Amino acid sequence: MRKRLFFALLLLFLTPSLVLADGVSPILNLFHKGTWLPATFVTLAIILVESGLLRWRIKQVRYVGSLWRSGVINLASSITGSVLLLGLGRDSFFVWDTMSLVIPLFFITLLTEIPLLHLLYKQIPVSWGRACALGFGINAASYAVVFVGEIALLIGWLGYAGHADQRELTEWKHPEMLAQSSGLIYATETKGQNHGLRVFDVRAGRWNSLTNCPPLDPNKWDVEGRICVFVRWSTDNPRGAVVIASLPDFSTIREISLSSLTDEQGGDAAGSQGISDLSLSPDAKKLAVLFHVAEAVAYRDSSSYYILGDKCRLAVFDVDTGQEIVRASRWASDGALCWFPDSDAVLLTSFQNEALYKPTRADVRGSVGYGIGYAKGEEMARELFSLNLASHDIRRFADGDSVALSVASRQFIVRDQNTVRRLDLQGKELTRVRIARLGYSPVVPSPDGSLLLSNVRRNVPFYAEGRLTVVDLNHPGLRHILADDLVYRYKWVGTPEQAPTNTLSLN
Repeated sequence: MRKRLFFALLLLFLTPSLVLADGVSPILNLFHKGTWLPATFVTLAIILVESGLLRWRIKQVRYVGSLWRSGVINLASSITGSVLLLGLGRDSFFVWDTMSLVIPLFFITLLTEIPLLHLLYKQIPVSWGRACALGFGINAASYAVVFVGEIALLIGWLGYAGHADQRELTEWKHPEMLAQSSGLIYATETKGQNHGLRVFDVRAGRWNSLTNCPPLDPNKWDVEGRICVFVRWSTDNPRGAVVIASLPDFSTIREISLSSLTDEQGGDAAGSQGISDLSLSPDAKKLAVLFHVAEAVAYRDSSSYYILGDKCRLAVFDVDTGQEIVRASRWASDGALCWFPDSDAVLLTSFQNEALYKPTRADVRGSVGYGIGYAKGEEMARELFSLNLASHDIRRFADGDSVALSVASRQFIVRDQNTVRRLDLQGKELTRVRIARLGYSPVVPSPDGSLLLSNVRRNVPFYAEGRLTVVDLNHPGLRHILADDLVYRYKWVGTPEQAPTNTLSLN
């Protein structure tokens, strides 16, 4: 409870970049899901600060009178600021894209509050000159309180968060958790400008670096059995090509070039960004490739647009021949691909409303892009769809956009922010577990489905990476940290007898 209160109070000072003092805190922010809490704290703090200053400077009026007058002038200036933003086509005030409005809104605040001060203190009376001095003084003071307080509390928060991360690094050491499972955990490893693979032997409890692994894209690889597929890492050719290699020596079996992927009109369908994702089937005989076609965007207002991610096509290839088996007729997003345990169908992520893929960058306005999280309602909801390889049929499977398969238990694991759902092969929800600080990291189940592997967020903000952590799904508070560095991608496979050679111990 105390920790929640601490972070709630922190929002008061950490979000002047969202809502600033006085009239620069439009009342619209009180009704926006991303700003209502900090806007409430900031508004109350400003009213209290300014009421105290008014009581100090005008001693003829009791504090209660100063308090309600402070509330009135702040309400008036907030409404004025809201009218201005509505006129500009905005539904809330975000400094990072409207910094040019800070000074104008400050002067609009003064123009609104100074006449009100003159009117509300008419019985004193307060001259126009004194009203101007009071208006400027209390607003300048409220700015100072917000920004100075922000700096002090930010320093305190960072110190607290750093201490909490160090404590977790010590406490989240439970290697006995791994005794109930087996297999190998593959993960990316970064050395300088190159990325390769490392492997964690669950039974041995140690990491080994795969010294013969060629440079690969850290987010685009997969391992199944003795097959490894990856996009070769190259700064000269960012589009790359899919390499199918055999383990343990990474000898190339074949490559799939993007030049073989063409759209319906015969043009290049891969686009400049190339491949978005790839996934090997559980039997290691088929390869699903999600390739980028265009940027998906949607109209937001006259000065900004929504960034919807990649607009992709899904193609499935035969690993032995390299020939394309099927291509999905439905557009897909750049979410994780996932196979059914019998390798007869694959899951892809797509918008419930496929028409969202139609707009291009030329169809929207402005230069500022917002994530889907800022959209209202569920009009931009993404769902899981299954592609049957035999019939080519595509049908809705379940809610969600991040899914992984537990082959042994024949269940899917779907992440929904800090919640994990278990689904059966028909998409029916079996259980639901909340896991703190899971965030948007991919979830990977152990072979038997009892443990979960994910990048758990740190307490310290602004940190690019979390910590690769094993979580017990039956006891989510029980955790074991496997890696403390940046791990782009990871996979848990149940083949301990096939541990690669050419390794270098990292323990």
